[in-house]
Amino acid sequence: MLQRSRRNDPAPSYGSGSIKDAFALLLAAGAMLAAVPACAQQGSQPPPFTVPNPPTPAVNNSPNQQTVPAHPNPQIAPDAPLPQTDKSSIDLRSLEPLSKQSAMTPGPSQALQQAADSKALPRTEIPSTVNTRFFHLFGDYHPVTIPELPMRSPMQLGDLVRGGRLYLSLRDAIALAIENNLDVELVRYNLLAADADLARAKGGGNLRGLDYTIQQSSQGVGSLTSPLLVSATSGSPASTNANVTDLSQITQSGSETQQNLSESGASSTYSPGPQVPLFDPAVFADAGYLRRSDEASLTSSTTSTNSTGSSDSSSSAPLDYVSAEVDYQQGFSSGAQLNAFVDNSPQALYARQSQYDPFHATSTSFTLTQPLLRGLGPSVNRRFINIARIDKKISLLLFEQQLLETVYGVSRLYYDLVSLGENVAVKEQSLAAAQRLFEDDQNQEDKGTLAPIELTRVQALLASSRLDLIQARGEYRQQEVILREQLTRRLGDPAANFASIVPTDRIVVPDDSPSLDVAALTEDALANRPDLVQASLQVKAGDIYVKASRNAVKPQLNLYANVQTRGSSLVPYLSPGSPGTGVPTVPAALGEGGLELSTIYQGGVQLTIPLRNRIAQADAVRDTIQVRQAQARTTKLENDVRQQIEDAAIALDTAHQAYAAAVESSNYQQQLLQAELDMFSVGESTNYLIIQDQAYLAQARSTEVAARSDWMKARLTLDKALGNLLEKNNVLLDDAVRGNLH
Repeated sequence: MLQRSRRNDPAPSYGSGSIKDAFALLLAAGAMLAAVPACAQQGSQPPPFTVPNPPTPAVNNSPNQQTVPAHPNPQIAPDAPLPQTDKSSIDLRSLEPLSKQSAMTPGPSQALQQAADSKALPRTEIPSTVNTRFFHLFGDYHPVTIPELPMRSPMQLGDLVRGGRLYLSLRDAIALAIENNLDVELVRYNLLAADADLARAKGGGNLRGLDYTIQQSSQGVGSLTSPLLVSATSGSPASTNANVTDLSQITQSGSETQQNLSESGASSTYSPGPQVPLFDPAVFADAGYLRRSDEASLTSSTTSTNSTGSSDSSSSAPLDYVSAEVDYQQGFSSGAQLNAFVDNSPQALYARQSQYDPFHATSTSFTLTQPLLRGLGPSVNRRFINIARIDKKISLLLFEQQLLETVYGVSRLYYDLVSLGENVAVKEQSLAAAQRLFEDDQNQEDKGTLAPIELTRVQALLASSRLDLIQARGEYRQQEVILREQLTRRLGDPAANFASIVPTDRIVVPDDSPSLDVAALTEDALANRPDLVQASLQVKAGDIYVKASRNAVKPQLNLYANVQTRGSSLVPYLSPGSPGTGVPTVPAALGEGGLELSTIYQGGVQLTIPLRNRIAQADAVRDTIQVRQAQARTTKLENDVRQQIEDAAIALDTAHQAYAAAVESSNYQQQLLQAELDMFSVGESTNYLIIQDQAYLAQARSTEVAARSDWMKARLTLDKALGNLLEKNNVLLDDAVRGNLH
């Protein structure tokens, strides 16, 4: 007669003795509950209740036993408190203290400084060069050609395809992503935009700004902590229940997220500040035909009598004339502005007779204006050049940050694919075991030694295992689609038409638990994180804007000197430079109205005082507030870096211990199944218990796969938080900028 097993058996039919025993247990439990308040009133606690460890079957010949990695076992304090009325049940003595944080913030590392000063440019996206030397004057007026966006994937992708399958290592996946990923390509163009802004600033223009958005790769089929969408790791109430996953929701997991690294706020801009000198000289020239009819001379005092007897002033003959004027403007770093003007129109207006030389008596004007308060000094007038050079460094650091996000995302997607493949193998093994069990039970049922209901139970397990395998394969295929998008420039490219992706790398968890010095890791992260360094550079650029806006609060006091020939008016008010557009103001003709040989020498000051000056004051206050906000965001980012390091270190240590426990649990579950099979062979167990243990073993193996994946993700997260993920994968910034890692 078969003995009853110890787990999950159908409810027994209790006799009178069993009812008495149950009643006695209820009375004892009531007495214990009644004693708890009394103990609480006396200030003492009852002894803690501990569940004895179940005995482990002594089965040494179980197959598929693994070596358990070293890990510390959590110890339960013998005097751990019971739950109190305030719901507190944590013994804080068993928790490790938080890591100490260094008060010092190290500066950027030498490697990061070299990366910010890199001169590398994209290989295929760089604009065409134009010869702008003195003897090639027209080169400045030819538009620069930007190559079309390259849409074809490199030939290296085709080299990895064999038999319609893409055999992919992690190194190849990272190289393909850096070359083809459109998120990286967008930030690669940002480098060229920074160069264009620097050229614009050198000409006397303001800046058009950078794109501070960084694209974070999609999560894929797995979440940030587990590659498995199935509920195998959480258990199920019955071994024959089928868990159905809504695979249509994976499309939402395939989308990317944006992160804006601007420390000035998404909608905040700095004030334009004082006028910017025209560092690129400007020349205005015009020429036109003029015909003057017979007119009386304005300077003649004689009169004549014509044939009709009327008097008339002396007149000049009609004049056909070509008028011309040229104006030259240039600004300097001190704020000075030079304006030279030449015009021959006075000769046409006031000469007594036609002149063959149109510049015989021209009108000229030379004016030099130097600001004394607002707009004085190179620090104010070259501010856009200085900011553009900072922005160029920022663009390189933004590119490195995008590389970090892309390498991290592709690595996570890659190892998720590895884990999902391992999960498919687990489901295949479970299905094969269920199939063997079904065949054995079918033979016994045919012989009449097994009840038909037991065969039905095995058939339910077989159907459930088949459904689990179908869903595991579907998840793997969807992960392939998401990873393929990260590796190809365009999915319609014929090179991307491969049937499947076969990852060639595996997840190997070390036997020893990592020893992590959080304080040292934090110091390394603060020196190597490109997002933190570029945030500090944004604050530095904001300080330059604030100096300019504070300078704009001052009155406008200009010192000027002017020399005019054939002029008669004072030099008109001139505001040196332009509002950052690089477009100068066309001057008025100074010679009109002048006498024949007059020369004017002028010099003086021009003063403009806006009463109350509220606009300039408000701009200075607003710009200063924005810098303070940027400083607060940068400090918050530094705190986030410190927190990320400690969290990642805890996650890595916990993941290693969890994996060791998962391997140990899988080994024990394998032993339990083997013990149950041995007991069944001698008639000491039931078919139902074998089915149950087999389902539990599949669950334990899936948990082991998930724990191994969690460890890898924890390691990747720590490397990303440290900022050394590129270094660990041998990715050089200059090669990534050029888009050539092969």
